[in-house]
Amino acid sequence: TGSQISAMEIPVKWNEESAVILKDHRYIQYINSGKVVYFKSNKHQLIKIQDQASLEGFSEISLSKDSKISFGWTTTSRKETTIGIRIIKSDGTVSVVNVEKEEVEEDDKRKIAIPNLEIGDIIDIYIQTDRKERDFDGLDIYPAVETTIKDNYPILDYRIAVEVENDFFLNMNTYNGAPAVKEEETERSATKMYVVEAQNVDKLETNRWYFPLVEEPSVKLQVAFARKRSNEYAAQIFKGEDGERKATVDKADVLDYFDRKFNRAYSYSAKEVIAYIKKGKFNTKADKLKAGLDYIRFNRYTRFFEPIFAYQADIVAGTPRTKCYNLYFGIYENDAQVVNDLRAISEEFDIDYDIVLVQPRYDGELDDLLIKSNARVGLKFNTQPELFFFDFSENMTLERFPEQLEGAEAYIGSVVKKKKISSVTRTTLRSTAANENVYQEKISLSLSDDNKGFKMDRELSATGHFEREYIFSWIHWTDFLKEDYSIYKDQVHFYECGSKKELLRYAEQFTALEDKKIEEFRERREKSTDREWDAATVKDYTSTVIETGRYGDNSPLIVKETMTLKDGYIKKAGKNLIIEIGKFIGGQVELEKKERERTVDVYLDHAKTYIYEINLEIPAGYTVKGMDALNNSVDNATGNFITTAVIDGNVLKVRTIKTYKSNYLKSEQWNDMALWLDAAFAFNQAKVLLEKS
Repeated sequence: TGSQISAMEIPVKWNEESAVILKDHRYIQYINSGKVVYFKSNKHQLIKIQDQASLEGFSEISLSKDSKISFGWTTTSRKETTIGIRIIKSDGTVSVVNVEKEEVEEDDKRKIAIPNLEIGDIIDIYIQTDRKERDFDGLDIYPAVETTIKDNYPILDYRIAVEVENDFFLNMNTYNGAPAVKEEETERSATKMYVVEAQNVDKLETNRWYFPLVEEPSVKLQVAFARKRSNEYAAQIFKGEDGERKATVDKADVLDYFDRKFNRAYSYSAKEVIAYIKKGKFNTKADKLKAGLDYIRFNRYTRFFEPIFAYQADIVAGTPRTKCYNLYFGIYENDAQVVNDLRAISEEFDIDYDIVLVQPRYDGELDDLLIKSNARVGLKFNTQPELFFFDFSENMTLERFPEQLEGAEAYIGSVVKKKKISSVTRTTLRSTAANENVYQEKISLSLSDDNKGFKMDRELSATGHFEREYIFSWIHWTDFLKEDYSIYKDQVHFYECGSKKELLRYAEQFTALEDKKIEEFRERREKSTDREWDAATVKDYTSTVIETGRYGDNSPLIVKETMTLKDGYIKKAGKNLIIEIGKFIGGQVELEKKERERTVDVYLDHAKTYIYEINLEIPAGYTVKGMDALNNSVDNATGNFITTAVIDGNVLKVRTIKTYKSNYLKSEQWNDMALWLDAAFAFNQAKVLLEKS
C-alpha cells in the first residue's frame, strides 16, 4: 500500500543523496512452446525524490524502442509493453499517472510527464514487455545483460531474476564481490529460476578512466535456445547443459568453441591472392602476409566502394553487363572471409599461426569470461615481427590489434597440420609503448593584418592507435581509393567497363559525384575544425592528405591544413598584444576537486605521446615577454609533461610533449599522474605578451 511504501526507512547515510532507489527488481522469462518462444521481462522501481536535481530529472521519463534513453529504462513497441506509474506522497496517499494522457512522441521517443511531483515523493514505476518470436532456424541467441548492481543512486533493495525453461542454455554469474547467484523454486516443473539479491547498495561513483565491470559488483547473463544438436554445434556461445546455469568458461570450453568454429581453411577463394603473392617479390613470411591483406583489402572490399556509391546515386541501375560482373560483385562482408583467406595464405606458405580468443579489458579478467559475444577472436601469426588480425574495415592492418585488447590475457589455440587445434594455452597480449602511438601537430602562426587573429599552417600526423582513431575523419574515401588504384595499376574502375555510351555517362557522372562528395567532406572538416577552435572563427580552410598511413610498415597518417583564425586567442592591451599560446596544444584535462582522491585503478586506452610544435612569427617592432611560464618539466613513472620555448630569429618556438607511459595504473599512482595532468592544464592557460618596442 501507499502507507507501507512511504514508511520505508532509508539509512541515515543516504539523507543527503539526490534520490534513493527503494526497490529495483527485474525479472526475465524465456519459455518455449513448439515453434514459438515467449519472452517476458519486467522492471519495478520505487524511487524517492530528495532534492531539486532529481525532481527535475524524474519529472519526465523518456522511452525509446530497444534503447536506453533515460534512467535505465528500456522498452519495445507499444503493443508489447505495459507501463504503470504511481506517485506516493509522504502521507501515503497515491495518485496514478494517466500514461496515455501524459505521453507525447518526439523524435522517435516516448516522453511521459510526471505531473505534480514534489521533493519527498516516491515514484512507483512498472514496465512489462511480453513478446513472442517464431523460431525459424532452430537457433536464437538473446542479447546479453551485463550490468553493475550499483546505479547512479543508492539502492535499498536490488533483485534480478531469470527464469528459463529446461531446453534453454543460460550463462550467468556475478563478479567483483557481488552476491552469489542462487536458485529459487518456480511454479512450473519445466523451468528453473536464478536470482541475485542485494541490499543497501551504495551509489555508483563515476570516475574518469574507469572500467565499472572490472571494479564494481556486477551481473552477467545470456540466454540461448538451440532446437537441435546441429543448432547447438553452430551456436556462437560457450554452451553448458540444457536448463543448467553455466557459471564459468575454461580451456575445454574454448577448445570446444574452436573445434566448432574453425574447420580447414577454404582455399578456393584465396587462389587469386596466393597467385599475386607468388608473382611478387616478398622476401619474408611477414611481408607475404601483409601483401596478402593489402591485396584482399582492395580487391575484395574497397574497390567496390565506387560502384556502390554510384548505384546509391542512381548513376548505375539494374544488372550490369556479364563481362563487368566482377567489378560489381564479390565484395567481402565480414572478418570471417578475411580470416579464411589469411589462413589459406598461411597454409600455402607454411606460416605458423594461432587462433586467439581474448576478452577486452573493460569486460574483466579472462577468468571472468562468460559471454561469447564479449570475446574477440582473431589470428596471431608467429612471424618476425608478430602480426595479428582482428578487425575488418577499409583500413584493416596486421601491424596492430584493437587497443582494448592490449595487456589482456588471451586463450591461444595452436593450429597443427593445417586443421586441428591441438591445445589451448594462455598468454598475455603485448601492450604498445608510448612512442608507438604518437599524435603530433606542427603549427606555424603569423598574425593577421589587423592583429585580431592568425594565419595558420598546420601539419597533423598520427601513428599507431591514433592513426586508427583519426583516419576516418581526416581522409575521404576518394583519397585512399586513389592510392589503392595507383598501387594495383592493372585493376580497372567500374566506369571503364560497358558500352561506349555507358562509359561516357558513367565516367562523367561519377566524376561529378566524387567532386560533390569531396566538397561535402571538406565542409564537414571545416565545421569540425571550427568547433575545435571554438574561441575563434575558422575561415579560408583547406586540407591536403600527405600520407594515408595505409601502406608500409607503421607509416604515419599525415594531413596538412591551412586556415585563418579570426577574432580569437589574441587580445590588445594598449599597444601590446596578449597571445593565448597555451590554447594551441588543444584542450587539457582539468581535474575537479572530487577527482583528487581516487580509490579505483586507472584504465587508459593505450600508452601514447602528444607532441605540439608551435612556431609563432613575431611581428616587426614587438618583443616577447612571459616566456618563463613556457619552460617546465614534470616527469615520473606514470608519464610526463615537458615544455620548452626559445626565440630563434623572429620566431617564438614552443614545443610540448605529454606522455602517458602505460595503459594501466594502480590507484596509488594516481597522485603522480595528477602532477603532470595539472602541469598540462596550467600550460593550456599560459599567455605571452608581445610588447611594442
